[in-house]
Amino acid sequence: MEEKKNPRRPVTTKRLNKGSGIGAVCFLLYLAAMALDWAAVAGVIAVAGVGIAGWTCVCAGELRKKDKEAVSYNLLWGSGALTLLLIACAVAGFKVALGL
Repeated sequence: MEEKKNPRRPVTTKRLNKGSGIGAVCFLLYLAAMALDWAAVAGVIAVAGVGIAGWTCVCAGELRKKDKEAVSYNLLWGSGALTLLLIACAVAGFKVALGL
């Protein structure tokens, strides 16, 4: 039988850098939505950012295990910090939207 190829593209540092950039843009969009008093939209944006930044952090950690030179600690710790920041933003956005 023929072996199937993995349909996912391999994770590279270029893709990780793009993921960190998109996560940062999500944070800026969250700030803009909160400034416009769109708390529910801000919460949804923050949750999307958590998914992207969390994926970037996990993939950076896995790639760092394989090749320590490929992924810097700045990318690894920065994406982790961005994930935690966006989690706090998501909680705050939904608390404001629900009036808690």
